[in-house]
Amino acid sequence: MKIVYFDLVGGASGDMILGSLVALGAPLEEIERRLRELPLEGFSLARGSAVRHGFDAFQLQVETHETKSHRHFTEIRRLLSDARLPERVYRRALGTFERLGRAEAEAHQVPLEKVHFHEVGAVDAIVDIVGTAWALELLDVSRCHASVVPQGRGLVRAAHGTLPVPAPATLRLLEGLPVRVLEIQGELTTPTGAALIAALCDTVGEPVGMRLEKTGVATGTRDVAERPNVVRALLGEPLDSVGAGGVDVIECTIDDMNPQLYGHLTESLFESGAVEVYLTPVQMKKGRPGVLVTAMCDPRRTQTVAERLFGESTTLGLRVRREGRMELRRAITEIVTPLGTVRVKTAVLPSGAERRVAEYEDLRRLARESGRPLVEVMEAVRAFLAEGARAET
Repeated sequence: MKIVYFDLVGGASGDMILGSLVALGAPLEEIERRLRELPLEGFSLARGSAVRHGFDAFQLQVETHETKSHRHFTEIRRLLSDARLPERVYRRALGTFERLGRAEAEAHQVPLEKVHFHEVGAVDAIVDIVGTAWALELLDVSRCHASVVPQGRGLVRAAHGTLPVPAPATLRLLEGLPVRVLEIQGELTTPTGAALIAALCDTVGEPVGMRLEKTGVATGTRDVAERPNVVRALLGEPLDSVGAGGVDVIECTIDDMNPQLYGHLTESLFESGAVEVYLTPVQMKKGRPGVLVTAMCDPRRTQTVAERLFGESTTLGLRVRREGRMELRRAITEIVTPLGTVRVKTAVLPSGAERRVAEYEDLRRLARESGRPLVEVMEAVRAFLAEGARAET
């Protein structure tokens, strides 16, 4: 399992976070190629460098020529859905935009679906957010962590006028997280940077044990006199070979909802940050058949998942409990089979043995492309993986 720790020395912005991952080794050319699969025009990515208080830092240069500077949340969600992104990339990107959307919705007292993004809906913000999700995927990062989030002072110009620093949206995004306000004039952490940290990081400002492999240093356009304006991304493995932690289990029973809505409910809960969702038939009071809805998520996602469950179902109450969790180390790689390329998840058992499973969506795609039955494709790929495992031994 790979993890990344973002050391927010000078704050956080979208280009600095993405730049730190490129400095770690995420291939910039491949990120740009993946981004061009989105219906976006008028942007380019380039490499640069700068010295910040003695640090030789990578500087990601995002140039845009788009005239459209705003998008609705529903438009961004449709843009991501239509792109057929890998599941983890999609969830990370959408989760970040959802965080931004909820902050804007609270600020302007409008429903999330009607949120009208300005700066964060422009193409450079979309590049930063989706590019970061792709960079984490290409580095095969399972979890992210971050240091305390620095904030500056003063005023900043935005689409809604002159705002105090930290901007109201930034403060909403970082509610519940450790923040350090410094006597430095200027915006150290932008709304996009705050949303990425809040949405992607399992812990913020907490000790993290890792076996360090590599460090990437990136900077933005500003040079601050008081401290290096850099983000350092530390890549490594957690000290424990088998991941352990906690998970929140959110449950409710429903007996008055249209069964057609459960598919949408399940998808919505996954989009909001649930790592697992399942439905169980139950018998409720007065002999009525019902459904037990169970969603599991990281404790920091509980509020978001609970709000989505209330919003997308007819339930009037939820039960929440904390449970322990152990996870096997795992990685996802692309393997070329006689039928085509598939992503394969490899889990390492405590004994050291490996277990390989092909991703279902890739198998279904191969079945559609070849016109062969899905069960036949699954068996052929399974046999190919088994033969490869025997050859390795």
